[in-house]
Amino acid sequence: MKNLLKTTLPALALLAATHAHADWTLLGDVVSTAGGSFTLTTAFNADADAPFNLSGSPAAWIDTLEVAAGLPFHALDLPDEPAYEGSLARQTFSVQAGDTLSFNFSFSTQETLFQDRAFAVLDGQLFTLATRSGNTPGVHSFSYTFTSSGSATLAFGVVDTGDFNGVSTLAVSGVTLAPVPEPAGWALWLAGAAGLAALRRMRQR
Repeated sequence: MKNLLKTTLPALALLAATHAHADWTLLGDVVSTAGGSFTLTTAFNADADAPFNLSGSPAAWIDTLEVAAGLPFHALDLPDEPAYEGSLARQTFSVQAGDTLSFNFSFSTQETLFQDRAFAVLDGQLFTLATRSGNTPGVHSFSYTFTSSGSATLAFGVVDTGDFNGVSTLAVSGVTLAPVPEPAGWALWLAGAAGLAALRRMRQR
């Protein structure tokens, strides 16, 4: 019944699951907090998935999700495991060369047969954060340093691969963009370090 529902729903109906939250665009089953934490699942809001759906919005069909992530069709497939549905959060922001983007994440899944996939996308570049067999329990970190200035788009999400069964969850927190220190800041830091070194030498004498 669940698979039949999903294959007969028009893709346009799933666009209704897209909404904005504090400059983030959320697609599918996503909940977020004012502190910048996100929980995304592959849960539909009917049948066996219903108890695990957090937002009331269904997981988005994969074609819609890949477009929102800035990826070509089938980019989220795994070998011999097509991606079917999932959820995503996306934001566009300005960066300077040397800025470092970072966030913490954890991945969990009820899938027992296929891999499912947690991922991040930066300006069209896809990073796999975890899969069922490639996941280490606990909280992990992701970071990326930009080499040029301009506008950047970050997306992260989770997808069902191989089938629609077995809800997977990606939790993300601490999304930060740390600017490269200004030359004046470096000078001040070096002066402080030199002063501490001089003080140490004086004490040793």
